[in-house]
Amino acid sequence: MPVLNVHGATVSYGGRAVVRGVDLAVAPGEAVALMGANGSGKSTLIKAVAGLVPLASGAIELFDTPQKRFRQWRRIGYVPQRTGAASGVPSTAAEVVSQGRLAHRLLGMPARRADRTAVTRSLAEVGLQHHAHCAVDTLSGGQQQRVLIARALATDPELLIMDEPTVGVDAETQAALAAVVAARVDAGCAVLLVTHELGPLTDRLDRAVVLADGRVVHDGEPPRPVGEHADPDHQHAHPHPSPDPHPGPDGAAPRITFGTNKGGHGADEFWSGK
Repeated sequence: MPVLNVHGATVSYGGRAVVRGVDLAVAPGEAVALMGANGSGKSTLIKAVAGLVPLASGAIELFDTPQKRFRQWRRIGYVPQRTGAASGVPSTAAEVVSQGRLAHRLLGMPARRADRTAVTRSLAEVGLQHHAHCAVDTLSGGQQQRVLIARALATDPELLIMDEPTVGVDAETQAALAAVVAARVDAGCAVLLVTHELGPLTDRLDRAVVLADGRVVHDGEPPRPVGEHADPDHQHAHPHPSPDPHPGPDGAAPRITFGTNKGGHGADEFWSGK
């Protein structure tokens, strides 16, 4: 049974459809990257799944329950785009991470030993065990992003949703994120993340879903740099970046090729925005 099922999802802003009839399923223990150019609808789809924006049409099911009736949000960890982990309120890293435990106890009840253990474990999982009592606003951007990831991990999610967790962060944070994804997937957690580039995550992804103009144009094998060819004897083998990938249209990101493409758009069309 999929932990997430999206059927014909359409999301509109001001009467304009941003996500258009998207179908998406994520199974337990599966790691899926949601990719696409800016404005393709990636983050909007993620927010719809997390219940932050309404659907204009279509349906979303979480753990085989229609989203409108779903109440077990503690089963889902959500990492928003980084806007500052403390949000202007003086807080330590441990205090921010402890917010991830609120759904596990009754309103107004103090933290239990299990809550404190989860906070400590989650901070260690992202490599911030020695920064638990540091004020978040004194941490680097990458460390603040790891605090947000730890907050999502503290809820012990069965589905971990992350919105561009690698944007503007250092290599250490990207490596920490890849380790988190690997560990959680190995433990049976499903992962759905929005990203522009895979980096160290490449080897841990099972699928890539690409959006263009709000529609799914690819759902299958994760992307690989141009020049890499799939192993004909192992269609699902994880791709490995070549040491010298060709630059993309912006001169920075590597160009990527895809396998079967639902929408009939080629990789060059996707990256050039055609």
